[in-house]
Amino acid sequence: MKLLAICSSIDLSIPGGGVPVYWQLLKGFHDTGAEVIVVTVRGKSFSSPWWRAYERPSIENKAFDFALTNGVTLNKKFVGYFYGRDWKRKLDQIFSAEKDIDGVFLLGTPHLAKAVPSWVRKKYRVPTVYYETDIQNLPKYSLDHHPEKHKFPDYSECDAVVCSFEKTSQEFREKGIQKVWTVPFGADPAIFSPINVEQDTDVLFSGYGELDREEWMRIMIATPSQTLRNARFLVEGFFNMKLGNAERIRSVSLDKYIQLCCSSKINLNILRQQFITAGVLNSRIFELASLESCIVSNPCSSFEEFFEPKKELVIVNDEREAIDTYRWLLSSKEDRDRIGKAARQRILREHTYLHRAHQLLDIFKCAR
Repeated sequence: MKLLAICSSIDLSIPGGGVPVYWQLLKGFHDTGAEVIVVTVRGKSFSSPWWRAYERPSIENKAFDFALTNGVTLNKKFVGYFYGRDWKRKLDQIFSAEKDIDGVFLLGTPHLAKAVPSWVRKKYRVPTVYYETDIQNLPKYSLDHHPEKHKFPDYSECDAVVCSFEKTSQEFREKGIQKVWTVPFGADPAIFSPINVEQDTDVLFSGYGELDREEWMRIMIATPSQTLRNARFLVEGFFNMKLGNAERIRSVSLDKYIQLCCSSKINLNILRQQFITAGVLNSRIFELASLESCIVSNPCSSFEEFFEPKKELVIVNDEREAIDTYRWLLSSKEDRDRIGKAARQRILREHTYLHRAHQLLDIFKCAR
């Protein structure tokens, strides 16, 4: 099967976002034997051992240049005209060159979900599948201060919608979209592979912002770091809140992030309240498990569907449990290693992106 994947970006230097997920999933398609072609909405499109790439259309410059030359005031409708027109021209170029594309896969590109699918289906008779990986796109779970202003995403033109969370899939079904599947996050064990480095950090948390998890960060980092004064707590990412005695570093590249995780005795997974409310897991916990990390997490109702608590990770419910758990794990390398190895074995059995890619290829066959 030959797939054309249109991604928001494949630039791993951009902090936050779903780019590492896209990389692993595209590589997973390649590992199934599929041929993968990539074009991005922003940033550079570049080829890799797992996909070939086409340059994106330069829509913004064309729109602004036209407006300046002709004295036209820019608005959403005007820019949207250039957006749809230029993307269709780009897709014509790609389909003409490739000839035998079997499906279009949209990743993090909600604007194209309205401009492309029906046109592609009518002109080239191939299905378009949208993969929704961000629960914040649903107004109910938005972190915006005014979620009522957000519109529910319109993917009705797509031949199928795939969500990373069952809760999100249910929301789309309630909106009348019939072909909706759930394909959860996973991890590529070749990318997220444990490396042998000195473990000079006791407790590590890596993330992007404290919004909607301030209390859990206080419970799992700020207070324990002040209580366990001989333990080194390290926080990587962009955070504004006070975090006790924890050291801070800015966001790092993916390779340095992997090294950071492997150099820590304990790795924290702190879910935002929106994830806890929806009962969904983030991508980070699968990646940490693949690294053989000893994971300590706040609770979520979905854990038992993917991991076995106490065997493959440890869940804490309050400050006292967090402090006691850190003391126990920091005193027992044997227990940390046992938990980490069990977590990676679970990934290898059930949660690789090769597993996920096979699921998605079956969905493309159903969407035709």
